[in-house]
Amino acid sequence: MNRVVITGMGIYSCIGRNLDEVAGSLRAGKSGIVYDQERKDFGYRSGLTGMVEKPDLKGLLDRRARIMLPEQGEYAYLATLEALRNAKMDQDYIDSKEVGILYGNDSSADPVIQGIDIIRSKKDTTLVGSGSVFRTMNSTVTMNLATIFKLRGVNFTISAACASGSHATGLG
Repeated sequence: MNRVVITGMGIYSCIGRNLDEVAGSLRAGKSGIVYDQERKDFGYRSGLTGMVEKPDLKGLLDRRARIMLPEQGEYAYLATLEALRNAKMDQDYIDSKEVGILYGNDSSADPVIQGIDIIRSKKDTTLVGSGSVFRTMNSTVTMNLATIFKLRGVNFTISAACASGSHATGLG
């Protein structure tokens, strides 16, 4: 058995929503750092942050897939779409091979906070929704993308805070 890694690149970030936009931003010296008053209102010492535009996946994914994805999963979905195209891997190729993904994801805290807020406010766990448990798992990005893209290879998540991406690259 031969092991082969096919690498494609995809990105969705504060300086662009795809490889071309990010390359253009880097060449132009554009920063994606903005001042966010909400951060200051929450008590952060700095209001500076990388602001990433929230994607609209309505035309790309059905409702069921969208409600399972937390915010970081939405970004990862678009980056994965681009990476698969960049690697020239279509669904026929994916269906005929053991294709897997390895993602670095350091946190799924926001869906946990949202769920707890609903439970405390409404005193009813059913209002959290059936997709909540999947959005709160740290492996949620990999789990969701493997399902969406019908991947049959090894799929796993590296959780190492800011080093997650480096660890994922090193293990891949």
